[in-house]
Amino acid sequence: MAVGARLHVAVLMGGTSAEHDVSICSGLNVVDALDVDRFEPIPVTIDRAGTWRFGVRPAVPSLATAPGQVPVFKAGESAAGVPSASATTTGAFERLRPDQGIDVVFIALHGPGGEDGTVQGMLELAGIPFTGSGVLASALAMDKALTKRLLRSAGMPVAADVLVPATALDSHEQLQERIETIATDLGLPCVVKPVAGGSSLGTRVVRASEELEPALRAALHEDTRAMAEEFLSGTEVTCGVLGGGAQPAEALPLTEIVPVGGEFFDFHAKYTVGACDEITPARVPEATVQRVQELALLAHEILGCEGMSRSDFILCPHGAVFLETNTVPGLTQTSLLPQAAAVAGIDFPQLVERLIWLALHRC
Repeated sequence: MAVGARLHVAVLMGGTSAEHDVSICSGLNVVDALDVDRFEPIPVTIDRAGTWRFGVRPAVPSLATAPGQVPVFKAGESAAGVPSASATTTGAFERLRPDQGIDVVFIALHGPGGEDGTVQGMLELAGIPFTGSGVLASALAMDKALTKRLLRSAGMPVAADVLVPATALDSHEQLQERIETIATDLGLPCVVKPVAGGSSLGTRVVRASEELEPALRAALHEDTRAMAEEFLSGTEVTCGVLGGGAQPAEALPLTEIVPVGGEFFDFHAKYTVGACDEITPARVPEATVQRVQELALLAHEILGCEGMSRSDFILCPHGAVFLETNTVPGLTQTSLLPQAAAVAGIDFPQLVERLIWLALHRC
């Protein structure tokens, strides 16, 4: 790249997962945050059918109607100097190569196909710098069962769980055996969720035995495995981490999550303005803050995360209990990582630039 030239940043968003709309909102926020005097943002959208579209800004989904969101250019309009084109995955692989003018890819894809190591592997093979974690860390963190098994072996306090494969739906007897195991080992209430997924899609709090079967079917609609997890009563907090790998890792301030009128931090609470009180810094003792930050840094390190991660915890009477780690946390108007970064003195454009810098200096 010539001295003084703008850095070409392909912002990858959309995807084929159920989090397509959330990803679009994250990607558009990134595009809007880039300083056009120093960066050339190139929106790259993967539609629900898997077709890649270059240089065209997608329409803003309804969940991103928070006040203050102003598009840089209209939906469907090509970015300046970037020809609009569609491509298959193979064609996209070629168009993203550095010799085609792309300097770095900013991954704003959430869920399977974007956050699970799939696209990271493609970019690594092509030798293209990209934001966030590599293949292994992405795949591990997407799999909640493997993440918990790994962290439990390292001494991390994690919630007890029971796994239910999709094959349990093949017969009434198999399903009832799993339901009985859940009721015996975890008791009720419990939480049922997909093993690989995000944004709390397919997640339910189950308080009666007759609710278990429909909850498992809903979770297995999102993934091939479901997880029933013990219900933990306490304050939910989340802790973001920046850096990692060859760069020092930094834990951000804790955010306390208080859903308004809802049972837990579900999709509605996450992406609807006013549906959840997100309090940063969290209203907890300093000793608790330090403990959760230590655990978040430990999860980030053990999983091998880079760039960014966000780990969720429940503060129980006996201490903090780990729930999950996200390697591509939301970057929408209501997302938690940008809020914590802002309290730490890192505004959203600075956060985006830091993630790009980390990508370019990955070893």
